[in-house]
Amino acid sequence: MHRRLFLQQSAAFISLGVSGRLPAEGLMPGLDTGAAARLADFIGEEMLTRHIPGVSAGLVHKDGHVLWSRNFGYANLETNEKMSFEHVQNIASISKTFTTVAAMQQVEAGLLDLDVDVNDYLPFDLRHPNFQDQFITPRMLMRHISGLRDGAVYSRHYACGDPRMSLGVWCIEYFDQGGVFYNSDENFAPWAPGEKYEYCNVSFGLLGHLVEITSGLSLPDYCRRNIFTPLGMSRTRWMIADIDPDMTTTPYTWVEENTARGPSWGGIPLGVIKPDGPTMKGTLPNGYVANCAYNHPNYPDGFLRTSVGQMATWARLWLGDGEIDGVRLLNAANTTRMFTDNVAAARSDELQGLTWHSSYEINGERLWGHDGSDPGVSTSLLMARETGLAAVVFTNTNGVSPSDFALEILREGLQAI
Repeated sequence: MHRRLFLQQSAAFISLGVSGRLPAEGLMPGLDTGAAARLADFIGEEMLTRHIPGVSAGLVHKDGHVLWSRNFGYANLETNEKMSFEHVQNIASISKTFTTVAAMQQVEAGLLDLDVDVNDYLPFDLRHPNFQDQFITPRMLMRHISGLRDGAVYSRHYACGDPRMSLGVWCIEYFDQGGVFYNSDENFAPWAPGEKYEYCNVSFGLLGHLVEITSGLSLPDYCRRNIFTPLGMSRTRWMIADIDPDMTTTPYTWVEENTARGPSWGGIPLGVIKPDGPTMKGTLPNGYVANCAYNHPNYPDGFLRTSVGQMATWARLWLGDGEIDGVRLLNAANTTRMFTDNVAAARSDELQGLTWHSSYEINGERLWGHDGSDPGVSTSLLMARETGLAAVVFTNTNGVSPSDFALEILREGLQAI
C-alpha cells in the first residue's frame, strides 16, 4: 500500500482550556510546512516498516497552543475507522504518573510519608524475605528501587474485562507471605530495598493501594474526584466499564512467523490477550491480531484509559509546574521535586525521578517523560519543561518505540520557537 494512501492526516484540534481536548491550532506560530512534511514522512515510513495500524500525535505548548497535530491510519482495521484525537485507549505505563500524583496529594495532605515503612499503612506485613530488617518506603516505590519484582504471576493476570479482584486483595495475595501469589524468589530482587534500580510494575499497584488506605476511597473514585474532574478529563478512567466502547481504538498485536511481537513482563511473553487469557508463546496467525479490551488487578501501574486530546491537558499540567488554567493539583515545590529527586537508572545517562524519567537531551536541554507498552498499545509523553513543549504520541500496537516519534516531534518544535 502506498504510504500517502495509508495515512490520514488531521488537524482537527478544538479549543478548550482544561476540558481535556487539544486546544486550537493557529493561535501561535506552528511548525512550517517543511517541518510538518518531514514529520508526516517520518511517521508514515515508520508505520509501514514497523507495522503500526494507527498513530495519533500532537505538540503542545504550556500555554495551550498546539504547534502541530496529526492522525495517521486506523483505530479499527476491520471497519476502516480513522484514528482521532478523541479515541480512547489504554496508555500503559504512563498510567504510573497518575497514581503518583494521587500519592503525592496524600503526602501534601499529611496522610502519607515518603520515607516511612509502608507497613505503617498496610493491613498486612510486607518484608523482603532476604532483608527483613530493611523496610520499603513509598519513595522507593516511585523510584523503582524497592527490591520488588514482577513475578511470573503478574503476566498471567492480564484478562479481558475489568479485574475480578480488588486492588487490596491482589496486594495481599502477591506481597503477604501467606498470599496465594506469593513467591519469595520471583516477587523480590536478590538485593536489598534501596540498593539498586530495576523497573517494576507491581510496586505501583502497592502505591495505588496506599492511596486507597490513606484516602478511604478506591483509586478510581479518588482519581475521578481529585484529578480527572478538576482537569476536565471526562473520558479518562481506570475501568473499561466507565469508557464509551464506541470511542475506543482496537489494540492490535503484529504477528510474524506465527510469533507475537512483544511485550514481556517478568520474563514471560504476553502474546495476545484473548478471552481465555494471554496466549504467551502460543502459535498465532500472521498479520494484525486484535486483543480484547483487557485490564489487570495491578491496574495502577499501566491500565488507565484516555485520549491524546486529554493527555495534552496532562502534559500542560507538568509544563506549568502543577497548575493549568488556574487548576492546581500539586504545589510547585512538589511538582519540581518529582523531577529533581532522582537516582541513576538503567543507563549511565538516564535519571529516574519520582516516577518520571529522563533518557534524552536536545541542544543541552534534558527531556523528561514516560513511555508505555502493553499488548496492542504503545504510548509516549515527552517534555522539554524548560522550553515549555510536550509531545504526545499514541499507537494502537505494541513492540514499537513511540518515543522515537516524540523525539522527532520535539526536535522540530524546539527549532521552531
